[in-house]
Amino acid sequence: MTKGKCLLLSALWFLSSGCGAMLLAGAGAAAGIAGYKFYEGALIVIYEAPFKKTWDASRQALKEMDCTIERSQHDITSGTIWAEFQDGKPVNLKLNYESSEKTKVIIRVGVFGEKEASHIVKEKIRKILFEKT
Repeated sequence: MTKGKCLLLSALWFLSSGCGAMLLAGAGAAAGIAGYKFYEGALIVIYEAPFKKTWDASRQALKEMDCTIERSQHDITSGTIWAEFQDGKPVNLKLNYESSEKTKVIIRVGVFGEKEASHIVKEKIRKILFEKT
């Protein structure tokens, strides 16, 4: 087999295995998000923003989504927000300081974790953090 065919087959295999698709999707990832994954019913997001700014954006996002914030507490490196959507579905955000410009947010919507709803919350926070109005 020629060298060109080997390279082509290798590239096709890489793209079809899922790794390439993830790499390409990552290249177009939303500005301000260093990475995210859905694991055991929760969406784990790393925002490229300071902790306090991410805390404020998270509270604002929930308010703009017509959630009732039942309780929230934080210190300088971590915090939790307990809220509820209008339909009674719970939403819980746990924020942790990662570095001066990175904050990890764990988003759980519903009792068992709803992936689509968690992504909607993630995007609302991202828009508040990074899009100028």
